[in-house]
Amino acid sequence: MRHYADLIVRAEHEVFIATNYWEDSHCAALVSDSLRVLSKRCLRRASDARPVVKLIYDRGTPKQALHNHVRVPPDAWAELGLPRAEELGGIRFEVVNYHRPPLGTFHAKYLVVDRAVACLNSNNIQDRPNVEMMIHFEGPIVDSFYDVALFSWANALDPPLPLLAKPPVHTDDYKFGWDNAHLKYIDTEFSSQAARTLLGKQQARDDQQDGRRKRVDGFGNAVRTAVGIHPGDAAGLGTDELIDEHPAMNVPEVETPNASRDNQGEIEDNANDPPDATDAVAGLRERPRDESQPAPSKADADSSAADNAAESEPPADAADAKNGQLGPELLKSDYDDAEKAHQDRVAAITTHLNATKFDGKGTVPDDASLDDFRPHMMHAPHAPVPIAMVNRAPKGTPGHESTNDVPQNIAWLSAFKYAERSIFIQTPTFNASPVIPATLDACRRGVDVTLYLDLGFNDLGEMIPFQGGTNEQVINSMYKTLNAEGKQDKLKVYWYTAKDQSKPMSAAKKARNCHVKFMAVDDCIAIAGNGNQDTQSWFHSQEVNVLVDSPALVAEWRAGIDANQNTRAHGLVDPADGVWRAPDGRVVESSGTKTSGLFGSLKGISGAIRRVRGTGGF
Repeated sequence: MRHYADLIVRAEHEVFIATNYWEDSHCAALVSDSLRVLSKRCLRRASDARPVVKLIYDRGTPKQALHNHVRVPPDAWAELGLPRAEELGGIRFEVVNYHRPPLGTFHAKYLVVDRAVACLNSNNIQDRPNVEMMIHFEGPIVDSFYDVALFSWANALDPPLPLLAKPPVHTDDYKFGWDNAHLKYIDTEFSSQAARTLLGKQQARDDQQDGRRKRVDGFGNAVRTAVGIHPGDAAGLGTDELIDEHPAMNVPEVETPNASRDNQGEIEDNANDPPDATDAVAGLRERPRDESQPAPSKADADSSAADNAAESEPPADAADAKNGQLGPELLKSDYDDAEKAHQDRVAAITTHLNATKFDGKGTVPDDASLDDFRPHMMHAPHAPVPIAMVNRAPKGTPGHESTNDVPQNIAWLSAFKYAERSIFIQTPTFNASPVIPATLDACRRGVDVTLYLDLGFNDLGEMIPFQGGTNEQVINSMYKTLNAEGKQDKLKVYWYTAKDQSKPMSAAKKARNCHVKFMAVDDCIAIAGNGNQDTQSWFHSQEVNVLVDSPALVAEWRAGIDANQNTRAHGLVDPADGVWRAPDGRVVESSGTKTSGLFGSLKGISGAIRRVRGTGGF
């Protein structure tokens, strides 16, 4: 969300924000603050032109039974955690709540700014301790995001988007890393510091709310869920008091050359600010470069994609390395005491990943793998690559049709069908009826299939009849089939294991999750975006994904995925039965939620309620 904010405050003409779940939270506050900053900058302009901002999200309401796209009036913005209308005098803001009852969820999550930049991300705009993946796009593919935004909006644009009739002229002169004007503001240390404590406070409030919900939720909520009504969350998350405690979460307005971003308070008018928004943007702090380091050479750009994925970030200075920066910058050579080095390096990663009240300790040994941990990954310079958008429209009615005429589903099935050597998938859930036989058929053809899945993610919701079952149930069944055919060695399943851990963490405990949605085939193409490999994403939700044909980018993404988790090192299940076992034989399961039958179905209804409220996994 920090990248969202940095892009929004620099918008010149228009912004389109799409998210499945907008929750009044610290992440939402960051986006809201960026809108306030954008508005204030535009008020200082000599021009009367005001940027247009659209926000579309999904939270079911009875009104959607008649009209799926419900306009949210300005007097309702504040209760959602959005700025009040009087705070946004410098922009023209419109909000739509979109859901197709009962099952047609708007599950898309993306951002388009000035028809020049698009971000596609796995996360909603809410506070969750998930590992997520966001991709920044420039070039002609942004026009595809723009088209999807218009189709999704559906309503008359009031006001219209200023660039609607002004498509951009694309060139091949793309900039990368900190040479890119849209990326030079990324600051990994700042972002992680802001998130850790604030998410801890968010989790504390969530725990209190869960206790209240258990007393009031019941059959009535199950009925409302069935007709697409999402119960609201009553808490005032992301309030000014919490934001004030960590002013780093505020979007900086204009900084003097000597100002520190970490010392920014609430956004205030500055009489010394330049009147023009372009000048104001130029005054914002950029990530400092180490001028003592040589500029990247052509040889650097031509080095292997995997090396670039791990090494593309500029080196931090020594002070930053010793003051809370993440694991890679805490090198063993900085310490005389090997045990102290281990504790500090692992603890730094643990603190970053916890992001909640979760008080677990890092359990991994201190080895070279810790040096790979980097939350941000800058791509090596490359020529434009082929990209296609592969989506699905929402389908509200029950049923599992529309497998063969949906671009998303066709892309996934084609990837399985035409894979020659390897298939890699990371997804929270894996139970859609088409994906299971497609995986088995690939294994039978001799294709190596690797699955990174979450142990216990949204188990309650997946236990609803016809949803497909939990990850554990599905994997156990698949291994039974493959063992009977002697093909079990072609399938390797791993439970997500955090970078600081030596065994999987049960997502059912709500401590840590991995929410990434990614597929790679033959190390050549990738499909990434919003869609899970579950029944909801295959048959009902609106999803936005991209198919990218680039071995170099696939290598960088794969390297980045493995660098930021220990799944490959410690998460492999036993191919005999799909169960993870420690060296001493201990088993990690998802809190006993393998239950099926009537009891499992009743628990599944409870999970569905949590899911549509945003308190479960989605």
